[in-house]
Amino acid sequence: MMRKSTIIITILAVAAPCALWAATEDVPKFVFLLIEPGSRPGGMGKTFTGLADDVNAPYYNPGALALHEKNGVTLMHEPRGIEGIDDMFYDYAAFSYRTGKFGAFGFDVVYLDAGKSERKDEEGRTTGMLHSYMAAPSLYWSYPVRKDLGVAAGLTYAYEHLTDEDTPSKLLFNAAAYYQTPVKGLTAGLAFMRLGADETATRTTGGNEQIETTWAPPRSLRFGVGYNVFSNDLNDVTVVGDMSKLLMNLDDGLGDEFGQAVYSGGAEYVYAKMVAVRAGYYRDKAGEIDGLTLGFGFAYRGFSFDYARIPEGDLFGDVNRFAVGYAF
Repeated sequence: MMRKSTIIITILAVAAPCALWAATEDVPKFVFLLIEPGSRPGGMGKTFTGLADDVNAPYYNPGALALHEKNGVTLMHEPRGIEGIDDMFYDYAAFSYRTGKFGAFGFDVVYLDAGKSERKDEEGRTTGMLHSYMAAPSLYWSYPVRKDLGVAAGLTYAYEHLTDEDTPSKLLFNAAAYYQTPVKGLTAGLAFMRLGADETATRTTGGNEQIETTWAPPRSLRFGVGYNVFSNDLNDVTVVGDMSKLLMNLDDGLGDEFGQAVYSGGAEYVYAKMVAVRAGYYRDKAGEIDGLTLGFGFAYRGFSFDYARIPEGDLFGDVNRFAVGYAF
């Protein structure tokens, strides 16, 4: 069997953003899907639902894909090593392609690698190595209902391999809309992501008590706005704001529900369409994650490189993200 301390560390490392539900009978599953990816969005406070103007859109708001002017591909890497699991990392890859009258398609993959650990039997003898990881590929279709309105639907296959005996998987659903408002430079987005039915099972508490537990996928509602404040041949200034809410345990008062939401915002300045600097703020009160985000990027002839430094709570601290991309 795997060393118990390693199991605990792995679970904590994955579930840290969801501390709110640790003491309830209803707990989320596939919580790694709540980690917002992307280096460019990361630099702006992990805020992108209402802007969604590049290939990072599939995770945040696939409805925007149908209104994109270019196709794109991106690869992101984020080291997440902690004490006891120094080989953990979080990766994201996305691709978007416009087909003309048939709309646009998007594909992305979220991957969290929790590292390798020794597998031990009941007498403490090493019997091999265990590789723990989580992955979720998604496919989206986006269609321009009007020239200023795109809608999308998508499927996500979520899979976790925590131990050889614990490998849950589930098919989840996504729906989103993106609107270029009549106000010049102002866009808005609404997305319902990772939707799926609950599952009921029995689990053992720390006091060896058996309780009925509802395991819910990380259903979430996202709403955001983006506004291009100023734009000319040399200078572009954009501001963004997002709100996201986990759609489970919705039995608190309206004020408490909004208090549990994640709020973020940020800004981006681009010089000569080549050099970008970004800053933002991210606040997840329930997950005890808040702080400033910073980032920068370079783009040339479709190729891009982006970096972000973002807060990820006490367990991980501030982490670094790196991404490369190509727009065509």
